[in-house]
Amino acid sequence: EWENSIEPVTQLGIRLVKLRTGIVLSNDGGAFAEFKKPVRFGLAAILGSGKQIVSWIHVLDIVRMYEYALENKELSGVFNAAAPNPVTNKELTVAIAKKMKGNAFITIPVPSVALQLILGEMSIEVLKSTTVSADKIRNSGFNFLYPTIDAAINELLP
Repeated sequence: EWENSIEPVTQLGIRLVKLRTGIVLSNDGGAFAEFKKPVRFGLAAILGSGKQIVSWIHVLDIVRMYEYALENKELSGVFNAAAPNPVTNKELTVAIAKKMKGNAFITIPVPSVALQLILGEMSIEVLKSTTVSADKIRNSGFNFLYPTIDAAINELLP
């Protein structure tokens, strides 16, 4: 619904680009900081089954995508602002843990019930899978600097 609220600007001849943003990985807070917290103590917290798909994007790629959308006058419509290689929650968590701790970490499952008790309704967002395709933005000519989770994490955690 919220996406449709901006549609009337197209009737005024204004070009409209909508970017549906995945989980932004950045050292300036957000989800990435939350994933890192238990790893500092040697624990890789796998949320729920760990099989839920996480559509993510490196912060520099999202900034570049906004610049691309502003500068590319032929671009219009809806695009997924997510890296072309989504991962599972477990893959993301383990990749972060390996970069931070090598092999010196333990994976611990955090059951869905525990997340519901701790997070309430927010647990629904944490436990759902979100698989989106970056094909449309890539086919328009956009190139990701960090297309894989390993490339993104290596840049964020040098």
